[in-house]
Amino acid sequence: MNFALTVNNLKVYYFTQFGNVRAVDDVSFGLAKNESIGIVGESGCGKSTLGAALLRSVPFPGKIVGGQIILDTQNISKLSDTEFDKNIRWKEISMIFQGALNSLDPVFTVGSQMKEILKQHGYSRDDFKVISDSLESVLLEPSITKKYPHELSGGMKQRVAIAMALLLNPRILIADEPTTSLDVMVQSQIINLLKKLKKDRNMSIVFISHDLGVISEVSETIAIMYRGQIIELGKSYDIYNKPKHPYTEKLVTSIPSLKGEEKTPLKPDRKSERFEILESLQESTVRDTGCKYIHSCPYAKEKCRNDPPLINDKNGFVRCWLYE
Repeated sequence: MNFALTVNNLKVYYFTQFGNVRAVDDVSFGLAKNESIGIVGESGCGKSTLGAALLRSVPFPGKIVGGQIILDTQNISKLSDTEFDKNIRWKEISMIFQGALNSLDPVFTVGSQMKEILKQHGYSRDDFKVISDSLESVLLEPSITKKYPHELSGGMKQRVAIAMALLLNPRILIADEPTTSLDVMVQSQIINLLKKLKKDRNMSIVFISHDLGVISEVSETIAIMYRGQIIELGKSYDIYNKPKHPYTEKLVTSIPSLKGEEKTPLKPDRKSERFEILESLQESTVRDTGCKYIHSCPYAKEKCRNDPPLINDKNGFVRCWLYE
């Protein structure tokens, strides 16, 4: 398959006085044209750092230390900062940052902030047509450019953040928790808006969230992330109905049912093969090698001290010794 975006063995570390934190540790995936991939995981698993790395916006003291980010056939991870800013950022890959409701500058109007993006890419500061088209695409009136962020509702500010990300008509949009802090009705509006934009603009989306329910509305493919690694990747249907990794299984079974039904318990074949967690594994500290889920996994065994194999299938992969 030809991917619009390919990530190979990406590594992002934070260099701190307490040691190196492997926020993104050997992550690989492909994103097809007009596809949405959902990156799911708990807080601190590295999903936001992964999104920032794709735009080369990893905050200090973080740094991309290895791997490739390939746009079509171009390795954009090798570009200089100047080349990346001029040719890739906002034009080819854009991002709705986490906390977008607070990312707007309170002392400037919406129009001034949008014009600044255009100015950085050689547009005229008075090129209002580009701004009005972008605002209309997210169902906002162009007159909103005269307003300050504090004059807007949470939903309107989120739409402005999306409009800013779409200003230069990028092919790939990274949406980092775009529905966080919004009420349920506004969340639904934002999700439907992103689905419409994806269809109308033939755009690919990397949708980052901790909410499997939200991800299911947007993404055809889902990547489960845990402690810096993608531990399972597959089509949405397979992830929800046939989860492979024990952590994925735990996530899926934690989703409450609208009918009040209990989730299916652990699979019988796994119950019969269940291993006791070794005390020495529970007491050990985080190591450079071995399964990252070893402390919590009900199937942990001696071989889990070693790095789990990457088992591929036609729609994805899983990192787990259960499928050796």
